[in-house]
Amino acid sequence: MTYSTGFRWLYLNFIICCWVFPTQSIAVTENQFSVHGLSAFEEKQSAMLQTWLTRGVNSTRATLGIYPTPLALHVYPKKSNQPVPWAHTVRDGKGSVHFYVDSRFKLYKFINDWTIYHELAHMALPYLGRQYRWFSEGFASYMQYQIMFQAGILKGTLAERYQGKIAPHIRWFNKSKHTAASIANRLMDKRQYPAAYWGGAYFFVLADKQLQQKHKINLTDLISHYQDCCREQDDNIQELVNSLDGLIGEPLFATLLHQYEQEPAKTLYPETYIQNQ
Repeated sequence: MTYSTGFRWLYLNFIICCWVFPTQSIAVTENQFSVHGLSAFEEKQSAMLQTWLTRGVNSTRATLGIYPTPLALHVYPKKSNQPVPWAHTVRDGKGSVHFYVDSRFKLYKFINDWTIYHELAHMALPYLGRQYRWFSEGFASYMQYQIMFQAGILKGTLAERYQGKIAPHIRWFNKSKHTAASIANRLMDKRQYPAAYWGGAYFFVLADKQLQQKHKINLTDLISHYQDCCREQDDNIQELVNSLDGLIGEPLFATLLHQYEQEPAKTLYPETYIQNQ
């Protein structure tokens, strides 16, 4: 593939980052993560969960890059009608991910469940605070299917998945004079999480489209480079946006974030959502 000037900017900035921040360029092995809580399960179940977690970590890193710090994964038994009824991240310095699991389900059910990819995707970005929940959750929602697609476990196409998830919630945004960020945060406050998450995910639909059109790269490649150059040094949304824009040599993310925070949502969202990929 022939890359644009933008990608050459990305590569140049990647090299500069590795030179300026040499300790951040040290490779982390693909399996560098710890698992806690397996003793609460029988031996066969414990081995199955270890396999699931390993595949989840490696699938995520194959798509979003090897994270600069190890992951701490915790599992807890919980009976449910699904393999992973609940999960969440904790940002305690290096961060950890906590999964409540029903180990009566088979391994393939765990592997095909989106939860682990969503939660691990969160760890590709710094903690951005309550104000930017829509951004963090939108990113993880968008990336969960990118990871599953590249791992060869996504049922259907990416276009079909995004269509099915975003289209039902587009009505909250495409006729409003309020900003997209304020709408998404208000939806989250009202616990209308699917609408908030997938409304936020549309930010990354737009960003990915612009990256591919202008720079001939996709968002997952950019995030992978971000792990090596900048992930450990960024602590907030502005630093994150500056790093991503620095890699491509254009304020693409800053401009889009400004639109989400300052312009009416109806100027960003289509009347109906149909994605062709």
